[in-house]
Amino acid sequence: MRSVIFREIVVVLVLSLVVVSSLSIKTVDAQAGQVTLKPSDDTYVDSSNPGSNYGGQIYLEISEWNVFSAHYDLMAWLKFDLSSVPDGAVVDGATLSLYTPIVGETFNVHAYAGSAFLNASTVTPWTELTLTYSNMPSYNTTSMDSVLVATANLWYNWSVVAAVRNALNDNPKSVTLVMREPTLHSSATSVYFYSKENPVTPTDYSPKLTIHWSNVVPEFPTFLILPLFMMATLLALVFHKRAPGEATQWLKKQRITQMERKRESGKVYFTACR
Repeated sequence: MRSVIFREIVVVLVLSLVVVSSLSIKTVDAQAGQVTLKPSDDTYVDSSNPGSNYGGQIYLEISEWNVFSAHYDLMAWLKFDLSSVPDGAVVDGATLSLYTPIVGETFNVHAYAGSAFLNASTVTPWTELTLTYSNMPSYNTTSMDSVLVATANLWYNWSVVAAVRNALNDNPKSVTLVMREPTLHSSATSVYFYSKENPVTPTDYSPKLTIHWSNVVPEFPTFLILPLFMMATLLALVFHKRAPGEATQWLKKQRITQMERKRESGKVYFTACR
């Protein structure tokens, strides 16, 4: 009897662990989806005016050129809030779209992943009203994608899925994108893209980030792994030490009980015959 009770207790404990684990799993919408975002911040920086901020401009200017030994490097910075992307989303596509009204000459514009913070020693995020060339964050100099921009009044698209995937692990979830022409031009010319400050009427030419995810994976809480492992180990040790002996005793009791039942059945049959 004690062995049966012991086994029932163990079963209850194991089932309790399973239930707690399932309840602790973060439930999320497991459907594919897509969202198109506007930047929370966008601006550009200029090496020839390193302390100037251009966050209120309607254009994002990009250029890279030398004139009379003077170097001019202008790059665009954009930040997007990713809080609308569900937790656990498996992102399979992320496209940045920019509209250009002015193209001085053909530019090979590259997209890079940038840091959300002003420098490595602080957690102060950059904003479009505080960013300058002097205090701009670091960025990954490995290009994610490049597009030749040669004609004005068109939309141009860059794949930035790698930056978005990495940024979804950040807290808060936001992605910073840096747009730059790495090739040096010999003339003072630039390419301009509309910023989010550009009037949206009659047509909205604001920068856009379109993110698509194929499905969503539930997240298992990692803090439960160690307690569950320890509990499973403890149960295994208890079974190993106690179960064999109790199982033998239980079998002996079952055999004695069966023999007694047969003996009683025999007596009843003999009495009935008489």
